[in-house]
Amino acid sequence: MVDVLLIHPTRTLDQKGARPRSLYMFIPMGLLAIADLLDREGISTKIINYPLEQTLDRTFDLAPVLKQIEFKICGIDIHWIMHSHGAMEIAKIVKQVNPNAKLVLGGFTATYYHDEIMQYYPAIDGVIRGEGENPFLKYCQAILRGQSLDSVPNLTYRDPTNHIKVNPITYVAETLDELNFANISLLQSGSKYIENSRKIMRMPFNLAIGRGCPFNCPYCGGGRTAQLLLTKREKILFRSPERVIDDLNMVVGTYKADAVFFGHGIYPTSFKYWETLFKLIRKEKFDLGADLEIWRLPFPKNMWDSFSKTFRHTNSSISICPQTLSPVAQYCIRTLCDPTFNFPLNQIQTLIQYANLFQIVLRIWFTIGFPFQTFKDFLGDYHFTLKQALKYGRTKPNFITILNDLVHISPASPAFETPERFHLKLLFKTFRQNAEMYKRTKFRLGGWNSVTNFCTANSSTLALRIWNNVFNVTEIPLFMKSSH
Repeated sequence: MVDVLLIHPTRTLDQKGARPRSLYMFIPMGLLAIADLLDREGISTKIINYPLEQTLDRTFDLAPVLKQIEFKICGIDIHWIMHSHGAMEIAKIVKQVNPNAKLVLGGFTATYYHDEIMQYYPAIDGVIRGEGENPFLKYCQAILRGQSLDSVPNLTYRDPTNHIKVNPITYVAETLDELNFANISLLQSGSKYIENSRKIMRMPFNLAIGRGCPFNCPYCGGGRTAQLLLTKREKILFRSPERVIDDLNMVVGTYKADAVFFGHGIYPTSFKYWETLFKLIRKEKFDLGADLEIWRLPFPKNMWDSFSKTFRHTNSSISICPQTLSPVAQYCIRTLCDPTFNFPLNQIQTLIQYANLFQIVLRIWFTIGFPFQTFKDFLGDYHFTLKQALKYGRTKPNFITILNDLVHISPASPAFETPERFHLKLLFKTFRQNAEMYKRTKFRLGGWNSVTNFCTANSSTLALRIWNNVFNVTEIPLFMKSSH
């Protein structure tokens, strides 16, 4: 018996033909923190990672599992839009098995669509909007004590007369140091989560570093204006390096993780923070790999050197997402939404030189269908990719990997809110439309989910898919020869 059962949803309950990676087993980093907070407050909590259980057992069936667990509250995260269909199917199962349990959603996608979800999905009792640890704790305390929900921050819910009420977002975390983002003991099959994150998702355990973002990438639902809209967060909040070390001691010492993915990127104004953290990690003498994203350039030689001295090279990587090398497209993004969006070719080439010098894998991510790309830009990005494949794709070890993917423009992102400004057309926008598309669309090799919700002024969705496949074929030698 537990007071609260948390479920991370799968993309689809139908496992026929589904590849494990497309089910997307990564848990939003805040879910572990929420579970740990509830547990420390005396509210017994358990997490089921549905896609992980699907991966471990292709015959996994949630209903019989739920029948063996007594629970009073069920929380389902819909952080990423790809889980929209799976989450609502799981909600049906939860209510069928335990109709008296309160069923609550949370996460960025649930936040954005809270009103539509409450209107059209009667199984849902509430949505925790924005940053959820404190509001969900207060919600659970109120439910378990039979108290009113009127004062629960960030909550949309049905009152006793079945009217939908929207409490204002008044909770935005001022510190993260009171939270534990690494208590995997509350996760069913927790040790397998560590193992399969690397094996299937090709990225290690995701470790929280901070919240917020100073940048405003056009397709990202976690950028500066998106977070202001969704959570009312106005500033960047870092965890103290010492608390990050505490979490590392847990995931490395207790759960034997051999690498971590840092859940916040690096950029010039954050170098001092990262230098402090790297110094502490070296002091602890962790035998650990790491994956780190460069969010803005430059990323100088001394930072490569610091990263190189801190982490094991054999399972580490540094990633950057210029999206396109087109100077014109980048200029348009700087003008429209993000003055910092600048990834010059010469600085990308410098990164390639440093990757080879320090023998650390560099991942370069492109996006087919980025705003303002022309056919000439496609050819330019493809020529760059082909050149790197010919140069580095024939030898091993190879430290350069180029990847690309069709994207789904995230709710609350600049391009989602005003697509016409970016010369885009959104093909579907509501929560119900998204859920239906994820139900119908099968995973295709090379993508997370293969659902694209837009076309550009220069390319149809079909053309974007064709170009995506061309890039994938060209990138195979780099990926196969990569030492990572």
